Amino acid sequence: MAAAAPEWLTSEYLEAALRQHYQKSHLKLESIELKNALGKGENYGAILTRICVKYTIDQDIKVENLIAKTQLEDEDVETREKKAPYDTYNRELELYEQVLPQLQNIAGEPLCPRVLHIDRKRGALLMEDLSHRGYVMAPRLQRLDEQHVVLVLRKLAKLQAASVVLNESLWGTSQSLTKYDRGFFNRYTESYSAYFLGCLKSCANYLKTQPGHQGHAQRLEELAPHYMGLGLRCFQPEVGHINVLTHGDLWTNNMMFKYEAGVPCDVLLIDFQYAFWGSPTLDIHHLLNTSAVELVRTGLQIEMRCIYHEVFVRELGRLGFKGQRLPSRKQFHLESEQKRFYAVHCGLLLQPVLLNTDETDADFGALLSDQPRGMDMKRRLYLNPDIQDSIRQLVGEFELEGLLDPRQYEGFVFDAFS
Repeated sequence: MAAAAPEWLTSEYLEAALRQHYQKSHLKLESIELKNALGKGENYGAILTRICVKYTIDQDIKVENLIAKTQLEDEDVETREKKAPYDTYNRELELYEQVLPQLQNIAGEPLCPRVLHIDRKRGALLMEDLSHRGYVMAPRLQRLDEQHVVLVLRKLAKLQAASVVLNESLWGTSQSLTKYDRGFFNRYTESYSAYFLGCLKSCANYLKTQPGHQGHAQRLEELAPHYMGLGLRCFQPEVGHINVLTHGDLWTNNMMFKYEAGVPCDVLLIDFQYAFWGSPTLDIHHLLNTSAVELVRTGLQIEMRCIYHEVFVRELGRLGFKGQRLPSRKQFHLESEQKRFYAVHCGLLLQPVLLNTDETDADFGALLSDQPRGMDMKRRLYLNPDIQDSIRQLVGEFELEGLLDPRQYEGFVFDAFS
């Protein structure tokens, strides 16, 4: 069962929120219906509640369909303490309230859902239910084909080009987007290390059972002491590159598609809890290695980068960006390769979590725990036959690329943005 809606999400609360949004003190709520928006194992970071409200305003009866995104209220103290340094709830609320409206205005098109109410005290927001505008989530277990991935990359490039332009206008102020520096890997905390290293260990243990993969298992074990540092290298913005506001968690369940005659024609992005300032190539690695079908991931990565690059550069030109010289296609490929260790993280560690089909202990507490419950949950992630097929293929590719070498960055010059 998914987590139930919080007790405070009442008729009175929703009526007050709608009155504030529409600036109509006489708005009267007539009825509400609440139900879970996602099942257990489909979302680890929040409670999503689908709400249908009927209200009277100016003697007219209106119906509105909303999504409430609220904090998990039953997490244990240890889990809350490990998540606290990432400040995911406050970051997302601030982005929806202050940043995303500006990005949409600059881009000149919708990028995300319309937000009706932000509650900083409870770490909650009310937004439109996009399903009632014809947007739906693609099936996460089927993953995204080329048409879907191309659509996402084009939308992402527009959002991120807008973020470059916005940050240029905010440079040197307290509102600069560079303050968002707490991605999955960051210099403030390693409290997700039990999650990441636990999955790495489970992946290695699975590979030990597979003929011809014992060497790969050993490479992953040798990688473990260096893993968090290698991830942090990827998340450092580079002075010589154009950095952007990344989405930070770009996978199937964090986007919604609209279709015409069965063909995807638009996509909106949701869930900005892990957005951070850094290389746009990290979002591309994330998308392709967690959510793209194998044909796209293995055969079309270069083409997908080119699609993003073309739109990104075109948008920066259209918006009159006067900062750094725009990256050539070759430069963009080099930057992507420089950050490619993140593909290891996304493919071997995140993908099993995001495509999990076992609801047992499928919660953030188990992911962040190195105790028996948490380690057993992570072990079961690698019992999924689809994941096993992908892992065996990925680990061989990553070995050939040198991405399982703990010393892969030695000799590289990183100009960290400080």
